[in-house]
Amino acid sequence: MSRCLRIAPTDNVAVALEPVAAGIRVAVEGASVTTREDIPQGHKLALTAIPAGADVIKYGYPIGRARTEIQPGQWVHTHNLATRLDGADAP
Repeated sequence: MSRCLRIAPTDNVAVALEPVAAGIRVAVEGASVTTREDIPQGHKLALTAIPAGADVIKYGYPIGRARTEIQPGQWVHTHNLATRLDGADAP
């Protein structure tokens, strides 16, 4: 079983299915990335470089924007992600 799951083919992040320590190489759908820091279970891991201001894609949809440049294997969370899931765009 893989330690991480990409939910949709267009996602640039995967979800850690278990805690993953820094320096571990994880395989996600035939590709692999080495974690740059500890990734808690249920949290996001960048699969590709995500430039500052670019969309973070999960479920095939943008869930927020990168506050800073995010490197492959980096933990993606509130410290480097400005969420778009606050309901502000809801009618």
